Order: sequence, then structure tokens, then C-alpha cells
Amino acid sequence: MIAEWRYAWRIPRYKRLLLAFGVLIGAVPVLALGLFSYYIAAGDVEEKTKEGNMQLLRQTQMRVEQAMKTLELTAIQYANSPQVASAMNEPLDVSDFIRVRNLYTGLANLQTLPGISEGYLIGIQEGWAIGFTSVIPLAELPFRDRLEHYAKQPNALFWDIGAPQPGPDGEIGATGSPTIRMVYKLPILPFTQQPKGYLVIEMLKSQFSTLLAAENDRLGDIYVIDSEGVDFIYGNDLSGNPYGPVNARIAQAAKATGSENGFWQEEVDGREMVFSYRFSPYNRWIYVSAVSLEQITRETGKIAVATFVACSVILVIVGILAWQGSRRMYSPIRRLSQMTAGVQAGGADPADEFTSLEERFRTLFSAGQQLQQQMQGQFQQLKEFLVLKLFAGQLSESDFAYRSRLFGFPTEWRRLVVLTLQIDTLQDTRYREHDKELLLFAIHNMVSEIIPANLRFSPVLLEQSQVTLLAGDMDTDEELKAYCYRMAEQIRAKVWEFLQVQVSIGISRPFDKASEAVRAYNEGLEALKRRIYLGNRLILHYDDIQAEPNEAAAAAYTQLKWNEEQLVKALKLGDAEQAEQCFDRYMAELVTRNPGVGEYHVYMMQLVSRMCQLIQEQGGIANQVLGERALYKQLMKLNTVEDISDWFKRELLAPVLAFLNRQAESQYAGIVQRMVSLVQQRYDQDITLEACAAELNFHPVYLSRVFKKEMGIPFSEYLAEYRMNLAKEWLDTTTMKLSDISERLNYSNTTAFIRMFRKVVGMTPGQYRERNEPK
Repeated sequence: MIAEWRYAWRIPRYKRLLLAFGVLIGAVPVLALGLFSYYIAAGDVEEKTKEGNMQLLRQTQMRVEQAMKTLELTAIQYANSPQVASAMNEPLDVSDFIRVRNLYTGLANLQTLPGISEGYLIGIQEGWAIGFTSVIPLAELPFRDRLEHYAKQPNALFWDIGAPQPGPDGEIGATGSPTIRMVYKLPILPFTQQPKGYLVIEMLKSQFSTLLAAENDRLGDIYVIDSEGVDFIYGNDLSGNPYGPVNARIAQAAKATGSENGFWQEEVDGREMVFSYRFSPYNRWIYVSAVSLEQITRETGKIAVATFVACSVILVIVGILAWQGSRRMYSPIRRLSQMTAGVQAGGADPADEFTSLEERFRTLFSAGQQLQQQMQGQFQQLKEFLVLKLFAGQLSESDFAYRSRLFGFPTEWRRLVVLTLQIDTLQDTRYREHDKELLLFAIHNMVSEIIPANLRFSPVLLEQSQVTLLAGDMDTDEELKAYCYRMAEQIRAKVWEFLQVQVSIGISRPFDKASEAVRAYNEGLEALKRRIYLGNRLILHYDDIQAEPNEAAAAAYTQLKWNEEQLVKALKLGDAEQAEQCFDRYMAELVTRNPGVGEYHVYMMQLVSRMCQLIQEQGGIANQVLGERALYKQLMKLNTVEDISDWFKRELLAPVLAFLNRQAESQYAGIVQRMVSLVQQRYDQDITLEACAAELNFHPVYLSRVFKKEMGIPFSEYLAEYRMNLAKEWLDTTTMKLSDISERLNYSNTTAFIRMFRKVVGMTPGQYRERNEPK
């Protein structure tokens, strides 16, 4: 009963988890989309508000500058009138009624803008000034002290904005002039510091500000600052413009960017404000609109409400779908638990149903992994066994194709080719005959790494050969043949690089059906048989050995090999002249055969290989002795017999001869001393020149030549003399039988010992003992 209650409790728990997961999967995208939409909309509202403010600033700028330009045109017409021009050179007072009336009339026409409070026509030379209401002496002019400043201005027409000045506390306030003046110097000159008069129109700043009033106050405050950031209309104090510190930074930003439009955002009095500004090249004023970010984003509240309602509806729908989905998703859990009920899982009683399923699946997986490991251990062997059966002719075409797909072998090819590799010889190497199987296994691994897996089947070891079945997708047999040659050459080079073992590779003819692999393998073996008269380290294609060599070709090749051996002997003897003569005879014999250019390279590369082998026999390293100049690629660049002969003599014969002479001078004495020590230590054993060569790691021919050169007699004669000297000593000092002496000196029988003793001493051992017995 308790178990049933626990089981009934588990189902709602996982259903709740599934429900929560479904709601979460649906809610996260909805919330993310809602927030993204809200922020995008808010950003669009902000951008639209900025664009609206910029349009309003442009309209305000155009309205203000249009009014100022209208006033300037009217002032220019009045200043250029004849009555003004004549009045500049004459005195003027109220008694001159007609002239004063005409001048009054012209001034009154300048009141084209609302807010113009006063206008003055000033005669500097005669000291008079006439305004809208009266004629006054120049000394009583309200802004008499500013005339000197006006005279220094470079332009004839300019505006005096009367910017606020710093107050006692250093702050910029509204202490400047309450008016804005348009000043026109008379007469009109590009630049003069001594005008005859002025035309001055004053406009109250309070009235000028009506031109800046926005039609839509929701877009914030609009005001004007000069190039230094000073609000010359309202001032920068709290009673006028509260953005004084910001205005200076806006002016600096406008100068730095050099553009007419811009935006500035900064916190002022705890409110985040957005300032839009436009720079006017006309009068270098900066028109600024200030609006709070809160006011801009106020419109986004409706968007937020709409987004919230839409997201809530979607979340409710997601919740309903998640509830229905969780019911369906839980049913497989129950079926899975029932299906695995028969699996015995180890461990304690599981805490919940999922833990139980985990333990059961872990048991199944463990058993599966053990089975997979066992299969993987045998998989490679099975792949090789499949290929071995193919070469043994025990697989049909369909059976091999089916198993190839199972083992991951290439299943699509155009032609197949078999490469058969064999070790040429282990003589003169550090290996012995019993190492051949291990070497073939190492070569087997190299081939597996060199040839891409998608172009081959598993390489196998078959008898004394390493065999590889290649799958080619080349268009022609010539391309496939060239590819096989490249692969074979790379394999041969790597084997020599890492193992220092000479190998030859036979290449079969291309074939279509995998069942023909047996014939192709035999073709590779047949090609390798030609090493008997062609030499070692060969890559032979079956098509190239179909025609048996005639007696003349065989004789010519034999003569070339004989000349090659004579050249090697001359080099070993250190005879440079004889070596060059032998090489000339070799080249002459090669020329008489009249081979093609490519065949010249083949023979010469064989001769280069022989030189490298000679260096290695003498304990040297070919790359160090010959250097980079004697590489095969250098030889392949030569195309004439003369170039080949000159290159060979200069780059190979001379370095090899110098190396052999150095080796002979330094090694002869030590080698002979070690051979003498071996004779003295092992005279009673079967010691031969070959045994000494194996002990000292030199070639027997080389040791024979060194020993004879140093000792004056061959090694066999020295060994015989040493043994006979011991025999004479024993015959003189002991009563040993001849058979005992013969056995101690490792002679097979007494007759052989007596024959050698007579040859060396000139008499038989018995005669020697009788002659030396005391009388």
C-alpha cells in the first residue's frame, strides 16, 4: 500500500516538472519578444521625438533668420536713401523740420517686426542722433560708450546681442543688455574704423523671444546660445535658462563635430535631458531644444500596456498547451519503466523512477560497451582476415562487396590495383633474418598511415610480402598507374628513412572485379622476381617486365654493373685518377646503349644511391658528406650527358673520395688493432674476416683492404701465422699431442693443421719438434 502511494505521488511530481519546463520554454521567447518589441518601440518613439524637435528647430531658425534678414533689407534701403546720405555730412537740429520729418518717416518704416523698441540714426561727425520720437545730442545717446566698440567691427552690418556678463559670484546671469541691436555703419564700406554714422535698431529680448516660441510645447524648451554657449536672451541663471553648464558643452560639441545638427544627452537637476541643437552659419547662433527623457518616453507607456496584455494572453495559451503536452510526454516514461522492468540493476533501492531507469540503462550500456570493446579488438583482425580470404580466392564478388560495406571499405571505385612489397636484403644492415617478420609488421603500419583509408582496403602480410589493395577513381589507367608509382615511391622512401631497409614494390595491372585480386597479387610477385638482374630498391609495374631482356641488353647491363664496381673499388683505394677513368668508362658504356634522357637519370640515380651506400658502409652520413648539392632533385634538372657527367664528378666523386681518405687515415690503425686483439682473444674459435666485420660493424671487404694495407699481409695469413707461432711454442715447451694442439687451434682435423703448419713453417710439426729437441 505504501509502495502504491509512493508510485502515485511520483507521477504528479514529474508531470509538474514537465509542465514547468513547457511553460518555461514558451514563456522565455514570449517575454524576450515582448521586451524586445517594447524597447524597439521606445527607441523609435525617442528617435521620432528627436526628429520632431530637429524639424521644429529648423522652422524656428528659418522664422528668426527670415525676420532678421527682412529687417536688414529694410535698413539697407533706408541707409542708402539720399536724405540719409546728405544728413551724414550736415548738422541737424529740431529747427530743420522738413529734414527731421523725412528722417523720422524712414525710421518709422523700420518697425516691421514686433518687439522693436527704438531706432537711432546717428551722425558722428556733427554729433547728433535721431530716434523714433526725438532728436538728441550724441552725448545723450544711451549706448554712447558702445560706439567705439561698433567702429572696430569688421562688418558694416552686424548684430549686438548684448550677452549677459559675469556677476559678482562669477556665474553668468541675466545682467547684460535687455535689447538686441542691429548696427549698420554709414557709409557702407567693407571695413572701416571711422564711420560717419550709424543706423541702430533695438529690439527687446523679451519680445525677440516670442520668435522662439514653439507651436507644440510638448516638445520642450527652445532657446538660442552664442558660439561660446551663453544664452544671450534668457541668461544662464535659474530664473532664465537653467542649462548654463550644459550649454557650454553643447557649444564645444558643435565646434568639434563641425556639423549643423546634433544631439546631447545629460542629467540636469535629477532629470535626464535630451538636447537637440542646430548651428546657424548665418549669425553663428546655436538653436537648442531641451526636453526630458521622461517626457519623450511618456508615450511608450501605452505600448508597454499593450505588450503586457498580449504577452499575458500568449502565456495563458502556452500554459494550456504545456499542460496537455506534459500529459502526453509522461506516458513514454511509464512504458519505458515497464519495458525495462526485467533488467536487474545493482545498487540500493532507487529513490525515484528516473533513478531506477538510469540504473537499468547503465547496466545495459555496460554490457553493450563490453561487447563493443571485444568486437573492436577483433575488428581490425576481421578486416585483414577478409582481405586475406580475398587474396586466397575464397570470397565471391557479391560476398566481398557486402562485407566491404560492413567493414567500412571503399564501395565505389573505377579500377583496382595491388601493390606487393618485399624486403630486398638484410645484409649490411643492423638487422638479422629473424627480424624480417617484425620489419614487415612495421612496414605494414607505415603503409596504413601513408595511403588514405578511403583509397585502400586493409593492408595485409602474406607470406614474405606486404600486400595492399588500392581503389582508384582516376579517369584513365595512365593516371592510376602514375598515382601508384607516387604512392610506391613514398612508401619506399619512408621505409628507408625510418628503418634503413631496402624494399622493392611490384605493381599489378588495373582490374575491375575484386575476385581478380589473386591474379593481381601474382603479377606483383612476378614483377618482383626481376630484381635478380635489375637490382634492388625498384618499383616495377607488371606491364614493364612483360618483354624478357635479350642477351645483348643483359650483357650491357652486366658491363655497367662491372664498371660501377670498379669505380667503387677505386674510390675505396683512394685513387682519384683511377676513379675518374672508371667513371668515364661507365658513361661511355652507357652512351653506347643510346638510352633516352629519362633512362640516363635512372642509371645515374642508381649510381648516386651506390655512392650513398658506400658512404654509409664507411661509417658516414650521406647528407653530411654530400650536402644539399647532391640531391636527386638536382640530378633530375640536368638534361645532357655532359651536364650529368660534370655534375657527378664535381658534386659526388670529389666529396666521396675526400671522405674515404679521411676515414682511412683515422680508422686504419684503430681497426687493425682491434682485429689483432680479436685474433689474440679468439684464436681457438672459428674466427673469420666476416666474424670480425660483424663484431666491428664494418664491411668484410673494407676490413680486408685495411688490414692488408696496415699489416702487409692478408687477414687469413696473419691468423695462420699467429696460430702457427702458438703451435711452435707448444711444440717447444710441452709434450702435447698434435691432435690436442690441432683442437686447441680450432682446426677441424689433424691433417688440416699439419698441412697449414707445413705451409707456414716449411716443415711438419713432427719434424719441427724433432729438430728442436735437446741432444
